[in-house]
Amino acid sequence: MKYLFTSMPVVSHFLPMVPLAQQLLLDGHDVLVATSGPAADAARRAGLTTVDAGGRLDARAPYDRLLELIDSGAAGHAPASEEALRLHGEYFGEVGLRMLDDVVDVGRAWGANAVVYPGIHACGLIAARQIGAVGVLHGYGTPLPTFDPALAHMLASRDDLPDRVQEAEVEIDVLPPSLTNFAELPWTNGRPAHRLAMRYGSFNGAADVPRWLLGPRDVPRIVLTCGSAHAQARRGETYRRIVEALEGVRCEAVILSGGAVLDRLPDPLPDWVRLERWLPLKFTLDHSDAIVHHAGSGTVLTSFAAGLPQVAIPMPGTVSVSNAQSVAACGAGTMLDLDALDTDELNKAVITALTSAEQREAAVAIRREIEDAPSVRAVATRLEAIVAAYAGGKR
Repeated sequence: MKYLFTSMPVVSHFLPMVPLAQQLLLDGHDVLVATSGPAADAARRAGLTTVDAGGRLDARAPYDRLLELIDSGAAGHAPASEEALRLHGEYFGEVGLRMLDDVVDVGRAWGANAVVYPGIHACGLIAARQIGAVGVLHGYGTPLPTFDPALAHMLASRDDLPDRVQEAEVEIDVLPPSLTNFAELPWTNGRPAHRLAMRYGSFNGAADVPRWLLGPRDVPRIVLTCGSAHAQARRGETYRRIVEALEGVRCEAVILSGGAVLDRLPDPLPDWVRLERWLPLKFTLDHSDAIVHHAGSGTVLTSFAAGLPQVAIPMPGTVSVSNAQSVAACGAGTMLDLDALDTDELNKAVITALTSAEQREAAVAIRREIEDAPSVRAVATRLEAIVAAYAGGKR
């Protein structure tokens, strides 16, 4: 079988799909990744074959513009508000429009049997329908339908596309069952016929790890990350506020910058703060005691997979807000407001993450749920049978 994976040119959108892509390769299937930019780089580093989709039209640009608008407050605070959904739909849809023709052309020429995509990338579903392939909606956090505002924007923008498309045939759900989904959206285009629960793979890319990470630590280690988006780190201002709040706390802090520009960091950094561009997050958390983060879907689930308490500081108007609500609701951490960070509240939240037996027990309970979920291998086997059945029915 031939599986065409596609995502927006955004690393965090692509990485959750890597374990399934790698497993399908190990099982003898053909896998091709259609994307561009940072996501394509991540795919190649994961040992996957890529083909450009959207690079010639700078498909990443609308996404970066959206982050700037969100940072300015244009999307409000609630991720499911009418304005936030409209704004995300327009800009995610624009990314999809710049990629669609390439994904469709590649899928047809290659003879893809299935198109695997994250739900926010509506281009994946439209491409599957255009080439007659099975649509596989791959979750990367809270289970959501193919993002209808982006889908509607794309379908309305081109006369050669239908007025509506049916939802994907398959949904892969990686959310631990006891976590509350605060971002639930209606399934306006039907529901997948097949829902496959799967263990979250926590693939965070590969890198050399420093020796200091492996040895015993004299003080608790706290990981700080705002992901790879410049807007979330606010050029280092967010990290600066966190470092100031940790003054006097007996700890080591490790900033994972993701390559973001951080010219507002304290200079010089305190000697108890380390700055790293990129380390594999799960590996790093397995040698740490707590994490302060931006509440991105992959970061939240990887933190749960490591069984660590979390302090979540989401960007208003994004799905990160609902991710942070899930962390707080299950008792595994604290949610704080990025636009109103208070030193005392930050200090209290971090100390609680380091010392609270209740938060650690709640985090470990979610880790066990992840471990108990069906393996990627088991899901790949089930997916193969489903895709083969659809392909056989078309002969």
